[in-house]
Amino acid sequence: MPRSHRSHSTARRAAAAPPSEGPLAMTFKIFLLFAGLTVKVPVGLYFTCKLLLFQTLLMMSPDDSGFYATIVSVVGLHVVLAIFVFIVWKEGLPQWREEKDE
Repeated sequence: MPRSHRSHSTARRAAAAPPSEGPLAMTFKIFLLFAGLTVKVPVGLYFTCKLLLFQTLLMMSPDDSGFYATIVSVVGLHVVLAIFVFIVWKEGLPQWREEKDE
């Protein structure tokens, strides 16, 4: 078949496929994701709970709503950190098992 009539689908597939990432790149992406979540989740929970939940729905004073919103944001931060530790721990398990078997 002449060169001009060949299908370029294989070249497109090779160019469209993302390069395989190493474990270090994946770990760095997870770290960046959770670094952003560590900031955004507590701040978002604080203002959402303070303004919408405690002041608007429950009619609390600004001081009381700030106190309870702080508690909610600290709990949210701990949830994000626990998920991060679990993901990183689970990512390291296969390497630990391989070293233990040797």
